[in-house]
Amino acid sequence: MGYYHYEVTDFLEDQYFKSWVLTPSQESCEFWNNFLLTHPEKAEAVASAKWVLLGIRSEMEEDFPTEGQVTAMLDEIHSRKEATSRWPMRGLWLRLGASLSAAAVVLLAIGWLREPNRHDNHVSYEELLSAVDAPLMEQTNTTTAPILLTLPDSSTILLQPKSSVSYRKDFVRNALREVYLSGEAFFTVTKNRRRPFIVYSNELVTKVLGTSFIVKAFEDARQVEVSVKTGKVSVFPRTDTEVCEGIASPELAGTIITPNQKVLFSREQVQIRKELVDSPEILASAVLPAPLLKFQDMPVSALLGNIEETYGIDIVYDDRLFGQCLLTASFTTESLYEKMELICKGIEASFEIVDGKMVVTGHGCN
Repeated sequence: MGYYHYEVTDFLEDQYFKSWVLTPSQESCEFWNNFLLTHPEKAEAVASAKWVLLGIRSEMEEDFPTEGQVTAMLDEIHSRKEATSRWPMRGLWLRLGASLSAAAVVLLAIGWLREPNRHDNHVSYEELLSAVDAPLMEQTNTTTAPILLTLPDSSTILLQPKSSVSYRKDFVRNALREVYLSGEAFFTVTKNRRRPFIVYSNELVTKVLGTSFIVKAFEDARQVEVSVKTGKVSVFPRTDTEVCEGIASPELAGTIITPNQKVLFSREQVQIRKELVDSPEILASAVLPAPLLKFQDMPVSALLGNIEETYGIDIVYDDRLFGQCLLTASFTTESLYEKMELICKGIEASFEIVDGKMVVTGHGCN
């Protein structure tokens, strides 16, 4: 997957692009400089997104931007558009101004300029339970081994030691299948689009329709971790009122993670970071292609495409630099990360994990 089809808002939502603009490294500078050299038609979109990001950072250095500061930023964008109408490059600047205006509006819509409630107290398991106005069933694992619990809807919970779960006694009749967790558990949820399955753990909410996933949310931990085994999972903080208002709908909102991905939720900063799991596994599906084990003079684009499909992850690279590189190799029991190390060594590149994606950088083999 390349960046050449990205527009301004796509760049603004891309973690690797944001890292380059706000905390540039030699590697990221080389990648984006090469990208602009090979894709000059994207210079305008890149410049627009970069201007917005730097404007936001300048406001945040003193304090998070207020509504007045956001309004001033939009006014500045419009004033640039009007002022530049006197110059011969009027068409370019109007397009740039329009892009910036759209970007700023999108930033407002997706919550970039919404100040997190950093001063909220941590929410304990007991506080979550006290807010429920219905009788609850509770299970606590006081043993030294996991115990398997079966819920009234046939969903199962593998509850780890020193962990507790609670759910309403009217679980099968309630519109939502709600579970409250303290500790760690592996959930295998029976699919039911009409009745979303919700896990409340500290300040984080996990919503699924039918899938399997792990939640780690101990009382004294600084972060909550959710990782996906199968299906799709939506996670969001309890302070995200917009998403919480639609919690009963079958739509998944918030941060969406899929197999081999996980999120880490910082309880102090009320921030969610998406990553890959420590040991990604090949997805078991009859409709997916078989993973490539032996190949000769194969284009890197085809090899990386196979890895994307068999592991269900995104690999970001510049197709013009690496797409036609040819590789000959064989895999046996290597992990995903070991495979990527071998591939990158063969094309004189490197990779890193950014926002749950693999980003490949280097000079290419052309």
